[in-house]
Amino acid sequence: MTLDEYTEAAKKIYAEQQDLAQSMSRLALSARAVPTNPEFLALMTKQWGLVQQMASLNTELMVGIMVPKK
Repeated sequence: MTLDEYTEAAKKIYAEQQDLAQSMSRLALSARAVPTNPEFLALMTKQWGLVQQMASLNTELMVGIMVPKK
């Protein structure tokens, strides 16, 4: 993975996280950001998926740095 590929993928993940943050803010302002709300649970599940994607992306980048392509 090149640094440019990493940067592009990270930008997409960060954009999705920004959208999630806005949705979460709307729920919080309407007092619906509670664990029993299915919409809240869906947002948190999506956020956890994005965190995992970012961790995987970081691992790919580090492996690419440590073991350069031939």
